[in-house]
Amino acid sequence: MASSEGGDETGKAEQSVEVKSKDAVEEDEEEREMWPAVHRYGPSNIRDLQPGKRMKWCACGLSKKMPWCDGSHKKTGFRSVKWHVPEKPQTVYQICNCCHTKSPPFCDGTHVNLPLIVEARQKNCPKKDGHPDCNKLCTGCGWVPDF
Repeated sequence: MASSEGGDETGKAEQSVEVKSKDAVEEDEEEREMWPAVHRYGPSNIRDLQPGKRMKWCACGLSKKMPWCDGSHKKTGFRSVKWHVPEKPQTVYQICNCCHTKSPPFCDGTHVNLPLIVEARQKNCPKKDGHPDCNKLCTGCGWVPDF
C-alpha cells in the first residue's frame, strides 16, 4: 500500500512524518470523542491489490484481519472506512494499523509519537474504573481487555 500521508485518485501518496507539538496533540485529544484500540504501531505493507476493488479499513483497531475490517467494531460506535483501490495501482501500499491516521486508510506516521500519548490517555481515562467490566473497547481511551 502506498507510502503514507493520504492518497489521490491516482493512488499516489506522499511519505512524510509530521511531528506535532505538545499543544497540537492536546488539541487533537480534546476534539476527538472516541478513541480506537492500537492494533500495532506501524503500517501494513500490502501488495497486489486489485484496482477498483472496494476495501473496508478497520477504524476501531479490533479486527483480527488488520488492517481490514472484520466487523469487530459492532456495538462500539465505530464504523469501517470504505476505500476504493485506485485505478492506477501502486506496487506497495502502507496502510495504517494504529487507527489514528489523519489520512485513512494510509499511514501518515502518527504512530511514531503515539505510544506515550495512548499510555497517558488510558492512565487518565475518566472511565478507567469501569475497565474491568469492559468486554470489548473503552472508546474513552482505546483500552482493550485482550491487549
